[in-house]
Amino acid sequence: MTPLLVYTLITHVMTGILAIGLVHLVFMHFLKKAPSWKYLQALSGWSVILFLVSWATSAFYYVTYYGKAVKPKIMGGAYPWAHQVFMEAKEHVFVLLPFLTLALWLMIRLLAKEQDEKLKKAAMFVAFITLSLGAFIALSGILISGAVR
Repeated sequence: MTPLLVYTLITHVMTGILAIGLVHLVFMHFLKKAPSWKYLQALSGWSVILFLVSWATSAFYYVTYYGKAVKPKIMGGAYPWAHQVFMEAKEHVFVLLPFLTLALWLMIRLLAKEQDEKLKKAAMFVAFITLSLGAFIALSGILISGAVR
């Protein structure tokens, strides 16, 4: 693997984990009676950016290296189901994360202008779903990485 691919993979993993962490912070701040909407806008805005960077770097890594070098090892190894189940699910679910965080950011911007309890609950639900899907994707990545060995 070339240094560019190593750095691409590291960037993918780190930006994804940071984005999940920021969504977790957003979710936890929703539990406050009076969250700082400006702070939540910043957190959710950065999560959108980080998920997009993670998305782009994973696409580059998958197209240039994973499909040719890693996937055949997994499929020929003891755990081909790791790719068949978890990687396939990860590929499809991961597409949602930037859009969910964008929706979350827009909801928070609306909440900053006008407090609405129903919208706050909906935004909290979107944050929870995004956090849950992000955790699933991160755990799937760990499982898939383990299947390569």
